[in-house]
Amino acid sequence: MTMDYEYCPNCFAKIHGETVCPYCGCDEFERHNLLSLPVNALLRGRYMTGVILGSGGFGITYKAMDRKRRKLCAVKEYVPLGYSVRSNDGITLTSTNREKEEIYEYGKNKFMAEANLLRNLDHIPSVVNIFDSFLENGTAYFVMEYIDGITLGRLRAQSENGRLPFETAYGIIHQIAFCLHEVHTKANIFHRDISPENIMISKDDHVKLIDFGTAKYIHGQKSQNLSVILKPGYAPPEQYSSAGKQGEYTDVYALAATFYFVLTGKKVPAAPDRLGGNAVIEPLENILGTEYEELSVVLERALAIKVNERTQTMKDFMADIERCREHLRTTPIDPDDPSVPPEKTGNTLEQKIRPYLDGLAGSMKGYRYFVPVNTMISIGRLPSNSIVISSRVVGRKHLEIFYDTYNQMFYMMDNHSVNGTYVDGKRCMPSAIIPVQPGSIVSVANACVFQLGVIYE
Repeated sequence: MTMDYEYCPNCFAKIHGETVCPYCGCDEFERHNLLSLPVNALLRGRYMTGVILGSGGFGITYKAMDRKRRKLCAVKEYVPLGYSVRSNDGITLTSTNREKEEIYEYGKNKFMAEANLLRNLDHIPSVVNIFDSFLENGTAYFVMEYIDGITLGRLRAQSENGRLPFETAYGIIHQIAFCLHEVHTKANIFHRDISPENIMISKDDHVKLIDFGTAKYIHGQKSQNLSVILKPGYAPPEQYSSAGKQGEYTDVYALAATFYFVLTGKKVPAAPDRLGGNAVIEPLENILGTEYEELSVVLERALAIKVNERTQTMKDFMADIERCREHLRTTPIDPDDPSVPPEKTGNTLEQKIRPYLDGLAGSMKGYRYFVPVNTMISIGRLPSNSIVISSRVVGRKHLEIFYDTYNQMFYMMDNHSVNGTYVDGKRCMPSAIIPVQPGSIVSVANACVFQLGVIYE
């Protein structure tokens, strides 16, 4: 159903039928996508739809207002392109014809099953939180957190020369790789649509992988029939064939292609062009310098056309890029070399400071969390913490961390935890605020270990 009165589709302020919101200036009231729900449609009696955040081959995502919680959210609607049509009421969705009804229903059921699986993965930091799913209007929906930020694609476009600094790109890609490793191994599903546009960076530097609504089970043939939309440059060869067997290596290819693109500003040639010998991947060292030769080899293996020659798992891909990062850290750079970009030498007039925690062991292993500057964050087992560690040995609000840009120093305080917080092997005194240097190793009870660090961009 739709509301009798109109709300702004962006800020959801009451605007009494005006065509331009007087509060935020939004004028996106008319839908140009014939398959989309109208503005102010009310789902499950509580979720009011707003502007379209994105659309693809399997669904449409709307910005929404949860009227029960009075909080912004995002709603994903199952709308398989070519298999569905909106009824005359503008709300109900049906299959295009009886021949396609079986596939439509199969996809809808899988959409719901995967939403329910992903709701159980909220402990993985880079998986977007899904907190509701339901059937309505002849289709399926799931409700997830609204991320106020930009896509990795836009972040790259806004960067100098259309390229991200290696450390920035590495931090984001490594987090997504760890996220996918967890999803592959614990939920037995894979994404199949990884690209810079499906990776979000929030305003507080949290990295999230979105658009899991297109994900499919690793097994099952009917799901292959729904693979109607591909992204050239990111989709591997096996996604171009309904008979192509897909697995973890399918996501490895797409993530490696994403890494290559944000580092170089150049897309990997489409898989069919590479198969036909009409295009090749330009080596990284030709674009970024000889110190990237090892990473170039790693990405070429992850982007292998033949599945049996490709990096098979996200765990292997993470190990490969970790090794390359260590190599790049130890490669000497001449700061007076004019061919070396300023972000490598530190000779920039203005630098952005990005403090972070690098997970070394335990539940944070392989995950990088960027700490907002001059802002207190907390670590503990309660969901209200900035970093949630689901372990009984961790306190409800175990410790707090702050990065001071003026002193360029971390400050930490243990909140009277039973099992303690340790810095470089020494237990912290409870309730005492202590300065901690970047590079220090911090242990939260025995549940996780991380290293403090800072990136200057």
